[in-house]
Amino acid sequence: MKVCFVVNKLSFFLSHRLDLACFINKYYNFILITDLSDMSDYDRNILKNKNISAFHVDRRNRQKGWLDWFRYFFNLRKTIKSIAPDHIFFITLELSMIGIALHNFINSKKSFFVITGVSHHLVSNEWKIITKRLIFFFFNPLLYLRKKHLFIFQNEDDQKLFMKKNMALSRSSQLIRGSGVNGSLFFSKDSKTHDDLIFLFSSRLVISKGIMEFYDAAMILKKNYPEVVFRVSGIFDPDDPECISQEQLNSIISNLDYFGEVEHYDMPEILSQASVFVLPSYGEGLPKVVLEAGLTELPLILTDVPGCRDCINQQKNGLLVRPKDAEDLSEKMEQLILNKELLLQKGKQSRDFILKNFSNEIIHEQYINLFE
Repeated sequence: MKVCFVVNKLSFFLSHRLDLACFINKYYNFILITDLSDMSDYDRNILKNKNISAFHVDRRNRQKGWLDWFRYFFNLRKTIKSIAPDHIFFITLELSMIGIALHNFINSKKSFFVITGVSHHLVSNEWKIITKRLIFFFFNPLLYLRKKHLFIFQNEDDQKLFMKKNMALSRSSQLIRGSGVNGSLFFSKDSKTHDDLIFLFSSRLVISKGIMEFYDAAMILKKNYPEVVFRVSGIFDPDDPECISQEQLNSIISNLDYFGEVEHYDMPEILSQASVFVLPSYGEGLPKVVLEAGLTELPLILTDVPGCRDCINQQKNGLLVRPKDAEDLSEKMEQLILNKELLLQKGKQSRDFILKNFSNEIIHEQYINLFE
C-alpha cells in the first residue's frame, strides 16, 4: 500500500514529519511530494538512508498570483496520478485547500487534510484570504460526492471552529495532536546552571509568530536586566507576505542575539543552551518547536491561543500571556528572571508533560490506526 505526503518545503518535512514518515515506511510504501529544488547533499543522504522516495513539484510562488496556483494544481495532479497512492495526506491548511479541490480528480482510496493551524485564514478580511475561503466553500461540498476523506486537526479549537462553520463534519474529522516528538534527541544538559539567563525565540520571522512582541518585550527588560540574553533564531524570507520588514530585522540584529536560520539538526544544541522558550504566536496548530523546547526541560512562555495553550499544563510547565501584548509578555518573562526556583520547577514539569501527551510512540500509533 502506498502512503503519500504532500508538503510545500523539504525542510519543513525533515524538521516536522521525518520520524512519522519513517514509522509509516516500516509497514507501508511511503512517498513524499515536495519541492526538492533547495535539497542539500545532507538532505539527499537522509532521504536515501531512510529509504524515502521523493518526487519534485515546484512550490507555489505567491507573488505570481492565481496563475501560479493553477500551475501548481495541475502539476501536483499529474504527479499524484503517476504515483497512484492509496492514501494521500495534504499537510497544512493551504495545501489542504488545494487537496480538497483535487479530491475528486484523483483516484486515491482516501484523502487526509492535515490542518496544522487555522491562523488568520478564517478571520482575516484581506481580499486574497477571502478569495481562498470562497474557493474552499465552493469545493468543500464536493468532498461528499466521495466520502473517503478525513480532516485531521492538531487542537480542539481548530476542530470546533471548522465544524461550527460547517467546513468539516464530526464524522469526517479526527484530533491527532501533532506528528510526535523524539524524547531521545532533546534533553537538558546537566551542566546548565541558568546563571546566565537566555530567553529564546525560534520560529519563522513573520508577524503572526509574535516576533515583534518578543522584540518589544526584550527592549523593555533590557533596561533593568542588561545581563539577560534575548536570542532569536529563524528564517527571514522577504517573499513571505507575512514576513517582517528589513528595517525590523535590522533592529533585531542590532539589539538582540540573532542566530539567523538554524537547521533542524542543530536545534537540540540551540535549545539546550537556552533557559526559557518564548513563542508569542497569534495562533498555531501544535508548534513542534515548543514541544521540543519542553523536552529540553525549558519553561514555556506562550500566548493563550489555539495550539499554544495546548502545550501548557495548567501553568505548571510555563506561563500564558495575552496575544499581541508585549507588556504582558515582559511581565511574565520578568517573573522567571526574578525567580530561578520557579524557572527550574516549570522546566522539569515541561519534559514530563510533553512525553506523556505528544511523544512519537503515542502519535505515530494514531496515524497507523488511520489505515486499518
